[in-house]
Amino acid sequence: MSGEWIKVEAPATTSNIGAGFDIFGLALGRPFDVIEGRKTASGVSISDKSGVCHEGIPSDPTKNAVTIAAAEALKRCNADFGIEFRITKGIRPCSGIGSSGASAAGGAFLANILCGGSLSSDEVILCAAHAEEVLSGGFHADNVAPCILGGFTIIRSYAPFEVSRIEPPKGLGVVIAMPDVMVATADSRKVLPKEVSVRDLVFHVGNASTLVHAMMTEDLAQIGRSVKDAVFEPARTQLVPYLKDAEAAAMSHGALASFLGGSGPCVISFYDKGTHNGDLIADSVKSVYAENGMKCDTWVADCGKGCRRI
Repeated sequence: MSGEWIKVEAPATTSNIGAGFDIFGLALGRPFDVIEGRKTASGVSISDKSGVCHEGIPSDPTKNAVTIAAAEALKRCNADFGIEFRITKGIRPCSGIGSSGASAAGGAFLANILCGGSLSSDEVILCAAHAEEVLSGGFHADNVAPCILGGFTIIRSYAPFEVSRIEPPKGLGVVIAMPDVMVATADSRKVLPKEVSVRDLVFHVGNASTLVHAMMTEDLAQIGRSVKDAVFEPARTQLVPYLKDAEAAAMSHGALASFLGGSGPCVISFYDKGTHNGDLIADSVKSVYAENGMKCDTWVADCGKGCRRI
């Protein structure tokens, strides 16, 4: 038994976004993974891998985010078939822009298509988050939720699971800068504090609440003022060389906000597309790393629409 190949595009995402640790996520227009799959008699398998750093991606279906998430979706659908996958990575692993999240989301999303769309969006997200938990040791959906839903997402609760989606302002541009250093999610979680002060808690609630308001009202200036993190980025700064220099360079060239993307090492900058040039911001960050002998890849992107069949 083998069916027709179908193809899915799963975008990069940025998570945390200021005070929204494990809560906020944003889909990006680029880069993205391409996942292809077709029905087989049983099981899940990977027949081909290509793209950026594909040599390091596991072929074992019990260790790959695509197949772990797909298997969970097939299980929830009581499917009587399996899936053969081909994976083209466009998002480097250990990048801070949801590489494993895109793989997981793409696998779950494609499996649901083959199951006739019987799962809700929330169930697809949970299948993808299951893969993230298996691979990183923590159950979090702040990357897979925006990857599947698109736009800006807010996770109110994990138990029971509840996620909301906001359409980001059309004028909000994003610059992604990825220095040539690897930061694994599991390692970045090890440096986080176990407790926070009341003062920091109040600071985070105020900024997180205001960021949601700013997204809903399309207030770009307020978005810039509200991307603040007093706890998690400070703990992770040591993992990313020249992070503060890169952020300062982006801000000096017109960024509304510049911050550590997810667990790093990506540096994410927001800017107003109507008044500033994203390429200049990208070049300024790239220059910081070039001056320190490091390679840095950049993308200038819009906010993304989420997984889609292509």
